[in-house]
Amino acid sequence: MDSKEVEKLIRISSLVLHEMRGTLSDGDRLFLESWLQESAMNKQIYQRCLDEAQQRDGYASLQHFEKQRNFESIKAKLSFHSSKKRSGLLKRLWPYVAAASVVLALSVVWYWNQDNSQLVQTQRVAVNDRLPASHQAIITLSDGRQYALNGGEKQVVIDGNGIRYDDGHEVASINAAVSARIETPRGGTYEVTLPDGTLVKLNAGTILSYPTVFAKDRREVSLRGEAYFEVKKRKDQPFIVHTQNQQVQVLGTHFNLNAYQTATETKTTLLEGKVEVKELIKGQKVTLLPGDQSVNTGTELTKHPVNVQQEIAWVYGKFNFDGKSLRQVMDELSQWYAIDVVYKGDVPDVSFFGGTFRTSKLSTILKILKDQDLSYHLTGDGKLIIENNNPKAQKGGQ
Repeated sequence: MDSKEVEKLIRISSLVLHEMRGTLSDGDRLFLESWLQESAMNKQIYQRCLDEAQQRDGYASLQHFEKQRNFESIKAKLSFHSSKKRSGLLKRLWPYVAAASVVLALSVVWYWNQDNSQLVQTQRVAVNDRLPASHQAIITLSDGRQYALNGGEKQVVIDGNGIRYDDGHEVASINAAVSARIETPRGGTYEVTLPDGTLVKLNAGTILSYPTVFAKDRREVSLRGEAYFEVKKRKDQPFIVHTQNQQVQVLGTHFNLNAYQTATETKTTLLEGKVEVKELIKGQKVTLLPGDQSVNTGTELTKHPVNVQQEIAWVYGKFNFDGKSLRQVMDELSQWYAIDVVYKGDVPDVSFFGGTFRTSKLSTILKILKDQDLSYHLTGDGKLIIENNNPKAQKGGQ
């Protein structure tokens, strides 16, 4: 099968998804109907994509290749909410549909166009890749209850009335729980609206802890990982974010906080309003204005102006690698694609420029390594091995 056939099939899969969601345009509908008339096999593929059992099987196959076994084992034991309405069911099956329509379509065409040895080789290529992060998270309440959030949604709201998706469907009641923790795994992302109306977008590998009801004189949350905050303004109730080595206090503003425990620095970037950042060892403080970023190394707190759009590119679904080192780029990819990066031998910490969309497969992103005379190999257990293609030349030039 050549690249044009593959691209066409992927487009067809996308059109099937839009048809299921009721968003298919008239022009695309004509294209889809024309494709269906081309052969009986096309019609068979189409029918399989519409079958919910096949959708679930396709999704399960993809999950087998994701390095989320621990996260998925937890999810299997948790409570799930299911809608009785057909429209709600389709919305909640979105991750199944999205994955299965492409996987099933491709698998059928591979079956008809390749012999068994070629099929095995094609499947091996698929295994040694990673899909981008998807909407997945777990909420844990202080009374011990846990809920795996639906991948068909992307935002959950928690307030005095309970926990619900932003479309109104209930996840759970609060009952006696006084606090909650929402956690995204590596390879997962989610959004949460806090009891005061503040919106928080969680990057992959992030934990946000917060009370189900804020105190009258302050709103306090704790963060590990990276999140973008749109804080509701309340004059007499400051909003405070605690991390391992600092706290950020605001009244109402938009800012990004990168506080991964694996990183050597905690970065706070302000988009609008004003924030005060305080490091916890020496008690140093800085005040940020829009366009400022504070950097906390654990022993020193500084601030400087930055390109805000570059710093929050992840919020808009993009990677921005401008000026970042190899290890900084790989740290970002490690979270987004749920991989472990291993450097083999003498690998230079080269710098990168440009970027791409975070919806790309890992293999697409890794093409940038070839331009740096680096080679890579992704193992079946999710380890990305990186090594220098020409280590002797590297040593000779030093």
